[in-house]
Amino acid sequence: MTTPEANPGANPRSNQQSYMASAQDVYGALEQMLQFSAVFDLIHKDDQTKTVTFSTPNINGLFIAKVTEGTDPSSGVVQVTVPVEAGDAAQQEIAKFYKDLGDQLMVQGTTQTMPVATTTMLNAQEQPTQAMPTVPTTPAANAAADEGQTASTTHRAPKNKFTAMLTDKNTGKTSAVAVAALIVSAVYFLIGLFAMATNPPIGLCVVFAIVPIVLCVLAFSQTQPGRKHGRMITVIAAAIAVIALVLSLIGAVGGSKHESHTTSTTPSNASSSSAEDEDRCKTFAWPTTGAATKIPAPKSTRGMDVYEFTASYSVTVCDVTASDFESYANDLRAKGFTVDLAKSDDTFSAKNTAGDSVIVMHNPNEDTMSISIDSKEDADKEKQRKADEEAAKKVEEEAVKKAEEEKKAEEERKKAEEEQKRLAEQEKKAQEEETKKQQESQNQNAGGVTPSVKEAMDSYESYMNKYCDFMKKYNSSSNQAGMMNDYLKMMQEYSEMTQKIDDMDQSSWTDADLQYYLEVMNRVNQRLASVS
Repeated sequence: MTTPEANPGANPRSNQQSYMASAQDVYGALEQMLQFSAVFDLIHKDDQTKTVTFSTPNINGLFIAKVTEGTDPSSGVVQVTVPVEAGDAAQQEIAKFYKDLGDQLMVQGTTQTMPVATTTMLNAQEQPTQAMPTVPTTPAANAAADEGQTASTTHRAPKNKFTAMLTDKNTGKTSAVAVAALIVSAVYFLIGLFAMATNPPIGLCVVFAIVPIVLCVLAFSQTQPGRKHGRMITVIAAAIAVIALVLSLIGAVGGSKHESHTTSTTPSNASSSSAEDEDRCKTFAWPTTGAATKIPAPKSTRGMDVYEFTASYSVTVCDVTASDFESYANDLRAKGFTVDLAKSDDTFSAKNTAGDSVIVMHNPNEDTMSISIDSKEDADKEKQRKADEEAAKKVEEEAVKKAEEEKKAEEERKKAEEEQKRLAEQEKKAQEEETKKQQESQNQNAGGVTPSVKEAMDSYESYMNKYCDFMKKYNSSSNQAGMMNDYLKMMQEYSEMTQKIDDMDQSSWTDADLQYYLEVMNRVNQRLASVS
């Protein structure tokens, strides 16, 4: 491969590289390389002209690569045109492009690179580009160039796919299958956590794992190695699915151990039951009162579950053999429990003539015997006692009810009295209002002066006339000392009359009352003036 010199002043030129493979093979390798590349992003391709358009993350603008036949049909030439604004930064990108294409061809096992035979000039009108020199892709090629020799480009092994997966900046679409695998794996992870607590069967855990595993396999086979294309999502989903499967199996194994432990301990429970009953057996004394006195006491003095009531008694006696049970049944017969008798190897039930009933059951596996007696007499007494209590309670309730009724009647009576009083007050008020209206009507008929006001003022005027007459007589008398008593009496009446006038509520007077008052006072003042 030759390295052309860059000439900024010349027309734009493109870089080209020749490969010992047909143009069709080179174009197929180019497509494959761009689809899975972690650096180059395929933008557009034209299969008829074998032209592709791609970009790189670090350079603005688009690169154009065109594949044509070489000097013979078994060789192919790749021409790359770079953007004008790329500058010197495009040199490394073009070198990497040729190197990755060579790696792809080596993987396919069909080509090897060969020196550049010619450097083809593109028409400047096809694409505004800047001419970029072809850079050797290996140290060996650099050394050969320094010595002025033509060196063959040496290609290395294919690039590390895991590194590409972590550093991929391709902006392609994310695989829907990868996203689905991640979601299903996350759900299966929750199922795994739940399995840790519920201990499901192992087969069920494996069945649930099938769906996320299948999705992860499909996503891995369809996605590119870049994060944007879903390979990273697929790896994460697979890891989650594996962890969930491990958790599910751990929970299932724990449940199996628990079931085996439960199964192994079940037989011992039956054998320990009698031991527990033995521990519950305590020494007890047979009652000397109540229903228990009507049946014989058993030989054993150890028992459990003792229940004693007014008219009944029950107990479970320990250390009772089959012969002890038969002996106790005979003792009951001797006590008169022969009415409605029913007996088997393990049970005995009967009544006596008083109506008392007894039931005895023997448990040969535990050597226990349960005894239960119901006393009819005591039951009747208890029934009578309850009836008396009910009667007393009923009497008490009736007394309380009667007291409440009396209280309610008293409240009703007081309420009726208050209502009657209220109605009387309303009637009185209505009468007063009616009287007032009648008086006002009379006043209007009498010139509008209120009768009480007219009466008071007329009395006052009459007295003042009497007073003026006395004062004339008093002033003209030569014996005024002899008239002193009459004078004092007259002054006392004057004081009472004026007080009566002052005590009247003049704020309630009508205009006619005030007018009449002024007329009376005017006449009185004229009389007083004539006396003085």
